[in-house]
Amino acid sequence: MNFAKVFLEMLVLVIIVLLVYNVLKAYVLDKIKINKWVVLSIAIIVFIVPSIFWANKVPNRFLQYAQSAVFIVLFMWFMDLMGWGKRRRLSNDKNEVIKAKAKPNRIKNNTDMEILEEKKKKKRK
Repeated sequence: MNFAKVFLEMLVLVIIVLLVYNVLKAYVLDKIKINKWVVLSIAIIVFIVPSIFWANKVPNRFLQYAQSAVFIVLFMWFMDLMGWGKRRRLSNDKNEVIKAKAKPNRIKNNTDMEILEEKKKKKRK
């Protein structure tokens, strides 16, 4: 019975964390411009510091779940900033042909060059 209770609590925690993260991502996290390494460092601090203070016993089970939820949200935000959670677009880039940009002022043949030089010489005389 104890296992079922803990499993149910963890399942509810996962569902709540995923819902909170999706809402935060839609309305808050996408608007914040922050370095991804700052988010990772904050997540590591949130993960390590409570274990130093609560080395022997966690004072409250709710605090343990809240700390886990904050760490998971921060880590998922870091993964989102890294681009690991995005779907990769499959496209046929190999079929695309890169065309050279047209250069309108370029003279193509040497004969044209000679004709232009002769016209310039005639104008100078």
